[in-house]
Amino acid sequence: MAEKENDSPSPASKKGSLEHRSCLRRLEFACKESPFVKFMLKSMEAHGCPVNISRHISCEKCPEDSIINGGFDPSNGQIVLCENRAPSQRVVSTLLTHELIHAFDFCRAHVEWDNLKHVACTEIRAASLSGDCSFVSQNVYSHKFGFKKHHQNCVRERAMKSVMSVWNISKKDIDKAMDDVWDICFNDFEPFDKIPRNKEEIKRMSRQKYNYDL
Repeated sequence: MAEKENDSPSPASKKGSLEHRSCLRRLEFACKESPFVKFMLKSMEAHGCPVNISRHISCEKCPEDSIINGGFDPSNGQIVLCENRAPSQRVVSTLLTHELIHAFDFCRAHVEWDNLKHVACTEIRAASLSGDCSFVSQNVYSHKFGFKKHHQNCVRERAMKSVMSVWNISKKDIDKAMDDVWDICFNDFEPFDKIPRNKEEIKRMSRQKYNYDL
């Protein structure tokens, strides 16, 4: 008798399916409940670039050896979240906010993605404004250590890594590009009115700017 073929999914495919479903659930939750994400979606709409979540945001499996957690593809206006690098709701919400800032910059300022200074600028802004640099840890950094200095160092480090992940050039060249745009881009808070540090500040900005309760 011929041996019956096993049609059950492999452990790897089960894991992939679970990661995909988890990413989609966290994406949906972020769009409905995260003040940061909701504010960015409202800002995109206000600037004439409304986001259709099912069309413009997707969860996809990224290469295991990749160092990126997601990205923004300007050619089709799509944000990709790496489902195999989305282990928690906080990670997904922060990552989505980060990528929405790139999308906002592309909408507002027509970022040229083959221009190193443009890319350095949007990476600085995304690292600074998205929550990447541990606003939840601000109480850990007392005045003795200097939260402001910590934030600037974190932003530069994260922006540097992001640029290096897509540009095959020397760190020296990236450093120079970041130096050239740092003052303008680090101090450009749009669409916020300052670096947002908590949900209450985001909700205040939304009421003042858009007369909209998050």
